[in-house]
Amino acid sequence: MLTPFRSTGSPLSLVIGSLYIKHPNLFGGSEKLDVSLDKGLYDSNVLIAYRRPRPEWLAQQSFVIQHSIAPEIGVHGVPMDNFSRSGSGGVNLSRLADGLDLNEPASTKWSSTTSIKFEHIRPLSDDGRSISRDFDGFPVTCSGSSHDNMVVLRQESRYAKANDHSFCHLSLQIGQGIPVLSKWLIFNRFKFIASKGLKLGPAFLLTSLTGGSIVGDMAPYQAFAIGGLGSLRGYGEGAVGSGRSCLVANNELTFPLHKMLEGAIFLDCGTDLGSGIYVPGTFPRQRSDSEDVSGLVEQWPSKKDIGHMFEFIACYVACERANVSKSVLSQILEYLTSQNNFPTSVSSHHITSTRREKQVLALLEVVPEIDWNASYVLGLCEKAQFYQVSGFIHTIRHEYLAALDRYMKDVDEPIHAFSFINKTFSKLLSKNGPWWFLHRDCQRTEVSKHSSFQESRCFYVVSTDGREEDFSYRKCLDSFIKGKYPDVAETFRRRTILQRKLRMKIGRNWKIVKQLNSIVQRLADQMPICSYLICIWIHRMVRSQCLRLLFTFYIIMENHWILCKFWR
Repeated sequence: MLTPFRSTGSPLSLVIGSLYIKHPNLFGGSEKLDVSLDKGLYDSNVLIAYRRPRPEWLAQQSFVIQHSIAPEIGVHGVPMDNFSRSGSGGVNLSRLADGLDLNEPASTKWSSTTSIKFEHIRPLSDDGRSISRDFDGFPVTCSGSSHDNMVVLRQESRYAKANDHSFCHLSLQIGQGIPVLSKWLIFNRFKFIASKGLKLGPAFLLTSLTGGSIVGDMAPYQAFAIGGLGSLRGYGEGAVGSGRSCLVANNELTFPLHKMLEGAIFLDCGTDLGSGIYVPGTFPRQRSDSEDVSGLVEQWPSKKDIGHMFEFIACYVACERANVSKSVLSQILEYLTSQNNFPTSVSSHHITSTRREKQVLALLEVVPEIDWNASYVLGLCEKAQFYQVSGFIHTIRHEYLAALDRYMKDVDEPIHAFSFINKTFSKLLSKNGPWWFLHRDCQRTEVSKHSSFQESRCFYVVSTDGREEDFSYRKCLDSFIKGKYPDVAETFRRRTILQRKLRMKIGRNWKIVKQLNSIVQRLADQMPICSYLICIWIHRMVRSQCLRLLFTFYIIMENHWILCKFWR
């Protein structure tokens, strides 16, 4: 194609064509090598296939390497010309696949192909840059990064039967994503195509039914697009919609009008079975700002309007005046935690971040835990540095040390760390716990030297009347055991507490205190009381006031549950 006048683009971008190279005997043993290169204006495909000779009764093996670049218009395309065709929405897919194909020997009517391939998919912009979000700010990959990796095992079975008056064809395709690594996609994709042709005098009737569904992880480009030549004719690719599932029916009647002219009447219909809302980033999609490109497509809602709607819905849900589905809640949380939706200025960014964090916290406090994935939301909040929300999620998961660590990272509002410690102590100082005897008379706790043993530091409980009492672990255990298990209290005390004394010494570094958690937890499964004693003696060796306060919280948090687990 000729370069337009005054065009600043490369002339090679307008070169289109195909190149095929075939070698029937590559290494002298009938090995076949096929190399093909196809280049269009906006897409390209390179395929290298190597086949080794095998007996006819065995599956034929082919080692395949393929790299393709094509516009992703099924989901991110922009409908044009009254939806009759789709233009590029600025998202292109670079797909690299390599693996093995096995073609089973065909029987009279059935044939099958099995393949296992590694696929690396990287979305690109029109200028060739890697992107992770589309024009509207929605993710274009499942992992959220600039690429997706997957190992896919595919099985395709085909059935064909034909005679002079009719034919029938059936194709079943199953794809399974194998989780080789934790971040790789895991999914199951199923698709079928059934077609029937029947000769009616001089006319010919063709009917086909296509359907499919995908379960598990799914990127937007994996959705079933409805519209186009292979789907609903008269519409552009994906112009009708896209979803996790689809069902499309095609009917066509062709009849001769002349020796060199044929007529056709067709009727197509399709549906996404209500699964379109579960495709990430498909609703709502902002169209192009140019009327020449978008045609009759409306420009509302914009990205800013979408944000206002999400915040409005979040406010009503937090006030318990509305309910939302899991998919809508997921989109709201993604919007509130996305850094792309924050202002560029530092001061406005901080104000907006604080306000969004309050909105997320109010939302999670009202919505039931079964409606949102705690691990997924925790990852979003960690990335957005929402420490209060992270602490809240760790608290409801009973991960108290992790919750305290998140609250302490919130340097702008340190009051939340002290509030968290106070609330947790209040729950433990109830009549239902082993610390019930401190419920009413306890004014505060402190650590000071023992009156009889000046080299030892001990807990002291200061009551409301100013009286101080030694708060030792033995008294806690004695009180707990005598109240719950009076029959074995004396035997337990004689065999465990009085015969085991362990000492450990640590420095002033808080990181060392956190690292001891793994050691104590391993001991907790086999020797809960031993781990409890270790915690007590570690506390006695800590000199810093701050570390003593934090380790006091650690002892009560961890070992309260250790004792409950032991006595269960």
